[in-house]
Amino acid sequence: MPDFITKSSARIRQAIDLLTVNRTPVRVKIEGEQTFFDSIILKAEHGQPSLKTGTAGRVFVQWLIPPEGNDLIQSANPVQIKFSFGKYSLAFTSYYVTRSLKHPYFGHILTYPESLVVADRRKHDRHEVDSKASPLFAKAKISMRGGRIQKEAYDLEIFDISENGVGLLVGEELADWLEQIGVGERLNEVELCAPWTIVRVDGTVKHKSKMRKEKYRNYQLLGIELAEKLEQYA
Repeated sequence: MPDFITKSSARIRQAIDLLTVNRTPVRVKIEGEQTFFDSIILKAEHGQPSLKTGTAGRVFVQWLIPPEGNDLIQSANPVQIKFSFGKYSLAFTSYYVTRSLKHPYFGHILTYPESLVVADRRKHDRHEVDSKASPLFAKAKISMRGGRIQKEAYDLEIFDISENGVGLLVGEELADWLEQIGVGERLNEVELCAPWTIVRVDGTVKHKSKMRKEKYRNYQLLGIELAEKLEQYA
């Protein structure tokens, strides 16, 4: 099933109510940050956006874990809330409003979502190093023109991968090179290397994020969206 976006207020309300009643764990992704933070939905005020005099709804989330997320979430960047129901992955985007210091809803208040993204979980599972589902591919090679004629090749370790994208670890020694790569830039013939094969893919740079895991604190993550689905993970 391909991703689809619904703006049905009934479906959005149903999903948020299920999260609240069941205390379903959610993952919080702050734009520009590589780390996912854990939380739950404590409460939702659905509001009445259809009425001219109605008030906008709000979503209350518990303090984030790891705790550094509680400062990062206060930026002006979008906040994506991800969760699963059965075989489906769902997500909505909100913005930070303020802290919630009223018992028993200690945490953060976010804007009420305007839409909900629904996808088949099996098609978007990411395989991450140091996890039970490690990537089939361990390294990647990106070749880019360094001068007028000569091409330079850069060998990078793969941090995570799915059928739709790959995250590459970029060390401090390549910080200047990474700075020259812009979000939205097209990368052609990126080599994904496994012990038994090499697969060449094209893609587009989607993000450059700081790694916050202690083991990778000196790295940045280069996120690439693939032009075609990677059949090894389809």
